[in-house]
This record gives sequence, C-alpha cells and structure tokens, in this order.
Amino acid sequence: MESISINEIINWTGAKLFCGNNEGLLTSFSTDSRTIASNDFFIPITGENHKGADFIIEAVRKGASGFIYSKNQNNIEDVLNLVKNDFPGVTVLESDNTLEFFKNTAKGYLKKFNVMSIGITGSAGKTSTKNFIVSILKRVSDTVFSPGNFNNEIGIPKTIFEVNKNTKYLVAELGMRAKGQIADLSQICNLTYGIITGIGPSHLEFFKNVEEIALAKAEIGEIISKNNGVLFLNGDDQYSSVIEKTINCVSEKCGWGADFKYNFTNCKCDRNAVYDFDLNRFDKNITHINLGTPGFHNIYNSVLAAGLALHLDIEPSVIKNSISETETESLRMQIIEKNGKVILNDCYNANPLSVKSAIDSLSVISKKREMRSIAILGDMLELGEETEKLHGEIGSYLSEKNIDILVTFGKISINIFNKFENSRQNKVKGFYFENKEKMLNEIGKIVKPGDAVLIKGSRANKMENIIDYI
Repeated sequence: MESISINEIINWTGAKLFCGNNEGLLTSFSTDSRTIASNDFFIPITGENHKGADFIIEAVRKGASGFIYSKNQNNIEDVLNLVKNDFPGVTVLESDNTLEFFKNTAKGYLKKFNVMSIGITGSAGKTSTKNFIVSILKRVSDTVFSPGNFNNEIGIPKTIFEVNKNTKYLVAELGMRAKGQIADLSQICNLTYGIITGIGPSHLEFFKNVEEIALAKAEIGEIISKNNGVLFLNGDDQYSSVIEKTINCVSEKCGWGADFKYNFTNCKCDRNAVYDFDLNRFDKNITHINLGTPGFHNIYNSVLAAGLALHLDIEPSVIKNSISETETESLRMQIIEKNGKVILNDCYNANPLSVKSAIDSLSVISKKREMRSIAILGDMLELGEETEKLHGEIGSYLSEKNIDILVTFGKISINIFNKFENSRQNKVKGFYFENKEKMLNEIGKIVKPGDAVLIKGSRANKMENIIDYI
C-alpha cells in the first residue's frame, strides 16, 4: 500500500477528525486486533460474533497509529477519553459506519491509480477462472488479485490496498449472498471488465429462484457500462440470455462451437479427466490448450479467461502456456493416488452446479481407469425451500452417470440417498449415515483398492477429514 493522507480519507469518506493530525499519513490498515502490527490504522468492524469496537484499546496498545469509530457505538466515550489521555499521538476518526468507511477508503484509494480492474462472479468456478486469468496477466504485467476467500466487502478492500503505482491489473473474485452485493463490490473495484462463469441454485436461502440469482449477478454490468468495458459470459449457460436482457454493457459470449466469438472445439481428456482443446475466435483456430486441472467445466473457466486475454491483445502463446501451467488449488479438484485408490478431493464447498460437475469428473476417471466409482457426499447448505428437491436431483444425477456406490451423511443428504436408491431399483449400492462420525467408522469397509472416490460437500462439513480414513 502507498501512503494516504488523513485529508484524502476524509474527502473520500466524509469522516470527521476527532483527534490527531489531518496532515498525517497512513501506510496500512487492519481489521483484526489479534494480528495488528505497529502503525496499522485499525478498522473495527462488527461481525456475527463480536463487535470490533471492543478491541480498540487492545489495538492501540499494540501500536496502532489510529482508528475509526462509529458515532453510534455504545460506550465509545470511555474509549475516546482513555485514548486521548493515555495515547496522545493516536489519530482518531469518526464515521457513521466503519464498514462503509473501509469500503469508501478502498474505492478512493484505487482511483488514485491507472489500474484495469477485472471482476469474476458466478455460482461455481469463480476461483478457478480467477486463477487462469491471474496466471495469464502476471506474465505480462504487475497484477494484484484477491487471495483465497477474500471475495466480500472486507476481503476486497484489503486486496485493493495491495495496489501501487506499478500495478496494471486488479483481479477480484466477487462473492454474493444477497441482492445488491455484486453491485456494491463492483463499484468498490471500479470494474472495467467482468466475467460471469455460470448460474445455478446456490444461496437460494436468500433468493426466490435461480432467475433472481442471475439478475443479482447481472448487477456487475452497471459499473462496466459506465467504464465502457466488456462483460464475458458463458454462452452455453441457460441464464446467459436473462443476463443479456438485463445489462447495458457490451457482452461477449464464450462456449462450445463457432457460434461464439471465443469458443472451444475438439476436446478430449486423459485418465484424470484433464482436458485439452482447440481455442478459437469464431471459426479461426487460435491455439491448442492442455489444461493442468481436472474437469470439463474447467474448459469453460479457461475459455472465459482466454477470451478476456485475447480481448486485451495478449499473445496466444502466453495464454496457452499460462493456462496449461495453472495448478489446482487446495481442496479443489485435486487428484490423490495412494494404496490403489484414486481420490478426487473437491471438498472446498458444494452447490448443485459444482456437485454435478464433480460427478462428471468422477464418471470419466472411473471409466478411463476401469475402476469402481464411489461418491461420498455431504449436505449442500443455503438452498432454502428448494433444499430437498435439489438434493434429490443429485441422487438422480448419480444414477444417470452410473456411479456405482453412494455414501452420504447429514440430515439433508437423506434426500440424495433416497432418490439414488429409487433410481437404481433393486440394486442396493447406497449407504446413508446420520452424521460424519458414524460414516467414518464404516468408510474403511466400503472403499477398497481399485476404487475412484469423489469427496464433496458444503464447507461446514469439513469433508477433507474423510481422506485420512480411506
């Protein structure tokens, strides 16, 4: 982060100086008093389980250069008096809302630089697509990107403060759990380009139906339109037409076949469900790409990244090599081979769209290797009123893909088990357990050498623990 003056922050946010020097400079921010470093400016944010303002004194004692507080915070007067009397050199600002202050500071800071900002959202594939894009852009210029799960209103500002005068590209993954969030995050990032990987029934607890999710994702187009940018869409996704009707910005579709400007053809895969394909611009071949990550869905993710890169006039050879060398992230489509078993570790999270993609890969791997296929699945969370139905659809999909054995646990996943059993008629090849502990006691008897095993469930299930048992 490059230094910011207190006056700049006041202009960006409307905050008021309670005490300190308005000509002073800030060089770093922190939202966590546990890890605060000397001279960090502390941003206390209220979360589900704590109030950040409760840790102001701790942050100051650890060497914070200053802090912001909400004027409506209870008992803040005692904190202010203590700081003013015992820590006279500390800068203190007042705001209406500390989270809004943090977001507006990031927004103002980013506009100090000539940075091309790119946002990625979608119901599945955001992180993989981000990784493909970052791999490409890092080869041509200084690139800052959101790490791990820094895809919300706290993580994205933290990412933005990594930008400096040498940065050319900012790449941000945009998460969503409610209407208005994509618009908010897109504004903070001041997006010029965007990607929507695909739309599916995720976070239905907060939406009436999948079309509402598509419309919420389409909020990304507002700032892109203002910045005369381009939005890249998965043209084979059934909700891309819904998004196109909603947005005012220019859009480009990517998908399978020459009807799309950026497309892929002639795809095939190896025994790990890792694909290679021809990348084309309409009917003209650009290059041939060998993925380094499993899954047919990653063709779409990589083509969306490649389409953006081609639009930015990046050389095809750079795109080809970058995508081929992009590695799988931890807990996402990782192939583990040990003791005659092949495990597809896709434990990071789960929704119906991503589970079906993972089942596709399991089917390919088991057939290519002539192994028995086993799907170990946990509950998918935040699906609202559609929960039972969507879990049941996974059971039917497992049957359609001829998965040999289902192992599932959890209160909701009984619906996967029941549908799978009904679909398989008299072939009893499903196991259901009330909880993970009971399942772990039996899993060693079920999984044998010669099995290909998929492990997947929502993050709360901590599915990765299962790997050690099998």
